Amino acid sequence: MRVHTPLVIPALAAGFLSLTGTAFAQDAEAVAKSFEATLAQGGKMTVSHEGDVSGSGDEVAINGLTLTPKDGGTVIAFDEVTLTGVAEEDDGYTADEIVFDGGTLSGDATGTIGNVRLEEATFGETPEAEQETPGLLFHRLVGSDVSVTPKDRNEPVTVSGFTMTSEDIVDGVPQTSQGSVEDLVVPGSYVPADQKMKPSDLGYDELAFNIEWAGSRDPESQDLKLDKVALTLKDGGTLMIDGNLGNVAMPGAETAAQPMAGIATMNVSDFTLRYEDDSLTGRVLDFYGKQQGMDGDKYAEQLAAAVPFMLSAMQNADFQKKVSDAVSTFLRDPQSLTVTIAPDKPMSGAEILQIAGSAPQTLPDVLNVSVTANQSR
Repeated sequence: MRVHTPLVIPALAAGFLSLTGTAFAQDAEAVAKSFEATLAQGGKMTVSHEGDVSGSGDEVAINGLTLTPKDGGTVIAFDEVTLTGVAEEDDGYTADEIVFDGGTLSGDATGTIGNVRLEEATFGETPEAEQETPGLLFHRLVGSDVSVTPKDRNEPVTVSGFTMTSEDIVDGVPQTSQGSVEDLVVPGSYVPADQKMKPSDLGYDELAFNIEWAGSRDPESQDLKLDKVALTLKDGGTLMIDGNLGNVAMPGAETAAQPMAGIATMNVSDFTLRYEDDSLTGRVLDFYGKQQGMDGDKYAEQLAAAVPFMLSAMQNADFQKKVSDAVSTFLRDPQSLTVTIAPDKPMSGAEILQIAGSAPQTLPDVLNVSVTANQSR
């Protein structure tokens, strides 16, 4: 199965090929025109190649491919793009693999892209101007060595590698997706200068992240299953989400224009938010403790003792105690903190908001919220 490239990915794609030879050269030219028209996204991009095109059999390569957004922005050029396993299919073409090598960025951002590979790709007729999604489909995306510096910055954001696998395509949108981003490094200088707590205050020269996700959506029932969404700060901690949501609308212009409408109709069956610490909590406690003239452990004790009073406004004694016990335990020995929502029956966003406005003290009980500390999953 294959997926439409996200709007960033067309910028990682390229124009295509002409081969030497007579009859076969014309076939390659047709492939090139089809591929470039697909990447043009109905006129949003100008796609051109200035280098030589070469190839034989079902493999074609092009040197010097450039993608230029019509409305300005960032131009991306690749030294070489290679398509292998090319074959005709219906009104378009398939390729076992499309590899983009030696990318450079210019314009609103500058930088480099080492390598991007699309596996099991499909491209075809020129997309219509009104189409919201490009026509390039793929099953798996793999990339490495990305460095991007926005024009108002002096240091780059870098990514060592990324992958995405998608299946079950409905109306150009993948219903099953999983992937990862490795070593996403954000320089400390990107944090606003007026920020009270800066990365350097916590001992970080830069913020290095790993991201993982896996999930699926049933297009008929509109149920969304989040198997895993994890954001890890290296030498800091990991924030994880999983759960089951219902009546999740297909992404598109309508949902983007009215996000609150989608939240109101969406329902929650179960949802878990979990944080696993790897020194970040201790760093934060040390930072605030130092401001109070004490070490982090003493500050944690002081804060833990104050938690019950901080929660008194909730007006739900049982839930207050559960939260207070869990947070106090975590502060004294930071390992993990888990919040779980598991209502007896699925609840819509509109129902949750209504209860939050009329009787907020009952919401933890209605949603069957639990808060635990330092427990394994």
